[in-house]
Amino acid sequence: MNIAFYNGVSGLVTFQNEMDILSHNIANVNTNGYKAFRGMFKELLYNEMYVNPDDGGQAAAEAAQAGQEEYEEPFGSRHLNGHGVRLEQANLVFRQGNLVSTEQNLDLALVGEGFFAVERRDGTVQYTRNGAFDIGLEGEKNGYLVTFDGSFVLDAKGARIKLDREPNGMFNTKNLTEKVGVYVFPNPYGVESVGENNYRETELSGIPEAPDKDKPYRIVSGALERSSTDLAEEMTNVIVTQKAFSFSAKMVQTADELEQTVNSLR
Repeated sequence: MNIAFYNGVSGLVTFQNEMDILSHNIANVNTNGYKAFRGMFKELLYNEMYVNPDDGGQAAAEAAQAGQEEYEEPFGSRHLNGHGVRLEQANLVFRQGNLVSTEQNLDLALVGEGFFAVERRDGTVQYTRNGAFDIGLEGEKNGYLVTFDGSFVLDAKGARIKLDREPNGMFNTKNLTEKVGVYVFPNPYGVESVGENNYRETELSGIPEAPDKDKPYRIVSGALERSSTDLAEEMTNVIVTQKAFSFSAKMVQTADELEQTVNSLR
């Protein structure tokens, strides 16, 4: 089978994966605290060849006529025979999202580095930039600061945040910026996305810490951070990726037609 066929197939798979990433970014253009992904590509194994420009021996003959006892063969021109490309990984783009005012004390927006820490139903700790919080009103969540899906929001010591109830029966939601913990990773690009706009630490990201001084962030109360997705940029990338996908499909078609032609001549 012609190598062009395999190059085309690898292109189809790779650009389909890229299209999936772009579609995910566009679908989350209105998701609070969402960070867009960018696909990182890597070429597959390729052969490196050098074409000798003196295959006819002309340069060697001229060297002999000139009385040269030693002749160094020309190095030739460098040619690369590739075998396609693949999507190596999808990296997070930590670009600050725009802030939108909500005038709600329970809404917090992060400016700068860091993540809010949340405790899931199974007890695991995950991290998010979505600061649209609420107050738990049922069962063990009653009076605690929680996320939209009921996960507990944690403070800088990793403890659940219990809100004080005022004499009128309402919960005190003031000064939440001083209660909520913000955790900073040594390498935020190493975190792993686990869905629902949450992330978890990995060996590559390092262990997150909640700094008590020299904080590389600030918390804005009564606001939310919007998605970092740039819709115009994403749509441009969609057009480019669609073109690349079409070219790969055409390559597969052409390679198949060439193979059929060769077989018909045998």
